[in-house]
Amino acid sequence: MEIVIRPTPADVAVTAADIVADHVRRGPAVLGLATGSTPLATYSELIRRHRDEGLSFKDCVSFNLDEYVGLPKGTPRATAR
Repeated sequence: MEIVIRPTPADVAVTAADIVADHVRRGPAVLGLATGSTPLATYSELIRRHRDEGLSFKDCVSFNLDEYVGLPKGTPRATAR
């Protein structure tokens, strides 16, 4: 595993989008996509690349990971059940 440190959250988002885009461009990709606010800047950058540069996700499969499962009832971000 490689640990990459960037100076700003925006730089982290671009670097993360670079990694995902490289994986997507190499062929069929399986993506585990986290929910919540942490990855939003990365997802925004991937959307921009799709719109502006034609990055295609047509051969991708995604699994959306819910990081809020298991939080106590009444927690504002707990998954409703």
